[in-house]
Amino acid sequence: MNIFIIGPGGVGKSTSGRILADILQYKFIDLDKEFCKEIGDITAYIPAQGYKNYCEENSKLFYRLLEENTEDTIFVLSSGFLVHENLDKLTTKHKRTIKKGLSILLLPSESKGKSTEIVVERQLSRGFGLNEERERQKFRKRFDIYKKFGNIKIFSTDMPENIAKEMEEKVAKFHKKT
Repeated sequence: MNIFIIGPGGVGKSTSGRILADILQYKFIDLDKEFCKEIGDITAYIPAQGYKNYCEENSKLFYRLLEENTEDTIFVLSSGFLVHENLDKLTTKHKRTIKKGLSILLLPSESKGKSTEIVVERQLSRGFGLNEERERQKFRKRFDIYKKFGNIKIFSTDMPENIAKEMEEKVAKFHKKT
């Protein structure tokens, strides 16, 4: 079974996901890193090609990688993968696809305010030249949508190793139920 880790940027999806992949002995694919490796730097691609083109190319890349990795793979999905504005057909397809595996939502807190502060601070510290107010608005808008997703939901700012351990425990419990 494939595992899809979902949530906004800056919550530790990639770091915790890689650790979880090592624990479970799964393959690991970070969709953003694959995009950068195969297509180009996202921060340059979006201004040059547009957000809609980025979303479409990212989706094509995801489905190709999924076809090549049909099981025992952890996919860390791009932050907007399930919540692209004005691309309902694409996000509906993505939502149907992740239901075929196990999805883990990662957020720093159940509180919108606390999560917003943490995520925006982390995103700004990454050096992508992001606009603070735009990031706040984007995250606040997406927060309630994110919370609807995930077979497993983890709200934590703990160390990535501890988050991965919690993921492992919840994955094991999920498998026992199914």
